[in-house]
Amino acid sequence: MDNPFLYMPVTKWRQGEYQALLRLHEPVKDHVLPLIVVPPVEYDFEERRPKKTVQEHIQPFAKRFIKKWGGRKACIDLHESLVSARMQNASFVVSYIFEELRQEGCAAIPVIRLSHDVSFLSEVKYIVSVDGKGVALRISLDDIMSPNIDSLVKSVMSRLDVDISNVDLIIDIEQPESFQPYDVFSKALSSAIRNISDLVAFRTFFVAGTSLKLSNVQRPGGEPTRHEWLFYKELARELKDIRVPDYGDYTIETPDFIDQDMRFLKPAGKIVYTTDSTWLVPKGKNFREDNGQMVGHCSYIVSSGKYCGPKFSHGDKRIYNTLHKIEGTGNQGTWKGVGVNHHITFVIKQLSTFRVY
Repeated sequence: MDNPFLYMPVTKWRQGEYQALLRLHEPVKDHVLPLIVVPPVEYDFEERRPKKTVQEHIQPFAKRFIKKWGGRKACIDLHESLVSARMQNASFVVSYIFEELRQEGCAAIPVIRLSHDVSFLSEVKYIVSVDGKGVALRISLDDIMSPNIDSLVKSVMSRLDVDISNVDLIIDIEQPESFQPYDVFSKALSSAIRNISDLVAFRTFFVAGTSLKLSNVQRPGGEPTRHEWLFYKELARELKDIRVPDYGDYTIETPDFIDQDMRFLKPAGKIVYTTDSTWLVPKGKNFREDNGQMVGHCSYIVSSGKYCGPKFSHGDKRIYNTLHKIEGTGNQGTWKGVGVNHHITFVIKQLSTFRVY
């Protein structure tokens, strides 16, 4: 790949996602800077209490991070419920995580938002001063549309005492109501982005978002459009005279963390398979009642004319192996990992040949 680029998958630190990162081919990993969001403590609906304490929830993170992503760079963000949470020793969650990662020699970068309070920013300031890895600034769509965005950015950078050459700028538009018309939205967003001075001086610059709403896909499946990718190409053209952003998305996930009582849910068996401008989503009935349906879903993908082959990614290999009865039908986490692993690999392939004209 002679085109230097980075890709930022925004990933929830859950089993399907971190297994997908672990199983990426090494040349693919070289182009990935994940934004990892530490999820909230899950709720036990039967016991009517959190499943774990904050301590129990956070304690395994650092060792698991090293095991799954090694010494590679990653941006680490917290779910909003963890921002002010404390560990047993009274330290903030963010401080505990980075102390543990520091002991492992990890190249992690803390993520801040303009909405974070003074206490959180003080903790991050210390992390930045000790680790020397800089910081990632994650700006929302509402933030970027503010007429005061430049002064807000400068203010938070001043509070952290960090130069923007050590800042990864992430414009995270999450899941807007619509990306269309692409040209209108891209002009509006690029105009807002231009209000940030010294855009070229930031260490990296990403725009991330998603349009995928799997709840809209009904049986037996569908092929939703990857609006965020098509929009990104338009936005890149709008910004080419100042700085083309690197691409980010939410892989096959949504931005929200939704706690649901699984005793009363019947999640369908499905595969989310990324293609040039769509996702192929074969969808069946309740997975727990018929996990054998996954063989049929794999057959649909392989025979679609859009299958990349078993050597393309670990996810593609698993599709092939399940179809040919080399491996079983797994669980729902298996297929989340399959989709994420294929998606990241596919996006890297797309970006390796992407040019702005």
